[in-house]
Amino acid sequence: MKIRYLFPLLLFCCCLLPACQQGEGTESRPGLAIVDMARVMRDSEPGKAGVQFLEAMQASMQQELDTIQQKLEKDADNEALQLELQQVLMTSQQRIQTEQQNVVTILYDTAQRVINSYREQQGFSVILAAEAAAAYSTSADVTNAIIAELNKQDISFKPVTTPPAKSEADAKGEDAAKAENKADAVPAAKPEQPAPDSKKDSKAGQ
Repeated sequence: MKIRYLFPLLLFCCCLLPACQQGEGTESRPGLAIVDMARVMRDSEPGKAGVQFLEAMQASMQQELDTIQQKLEKDADNEALQLELQQVLMTSQQRIQTEQQNVVTILYDTAQRVINSYREQQGFSVILAAEAAAAYSTSADVTNAIIAELNKQDISFKPVTTPPAKSEADAKGEDAAKAENKADAVPAAKPEQPAPDSKKDSKAGQ
């Protein structure tokens, strides 16, 4: 049975964004707006880009895992392959969790700035996450406006962790290949010339 990665993309944990409070010294009309953060993360371009980034990374890790499992299907008792499978799985899980947290943090910080800026521009005293409101009028919902503002942000996602180290077998194979190439590059030593016979030279001179 093949092992599959089951990493939930927890981008929607950004729904826990706190309400944006009025800053000190900022005058604003009394008012409260509502934003549906689940929609913001799902429908905004940065949110979609974050999901695609994580999915592509997860697909690459799954491909590596499948390759090892295919080898194990042909050699099920190979302890080295079994150990490699466990190491790759553990390392990949840790890595994708780190990358996911980084994506969530970037989206959270950017959305927070956008929401707070929008609140100040529109003069609201508070913008509250929809999940925290028991009931509200649709006229108070500013989700579409927040999505439009977030789509204007230039956000890029890059890996923050390095790929897992190569297996011991791969490392040994590379070392052997390098040694072979180095040996081919060294020119063959010229055969030593025999030393001249001093006795023959002396007779020739007589």
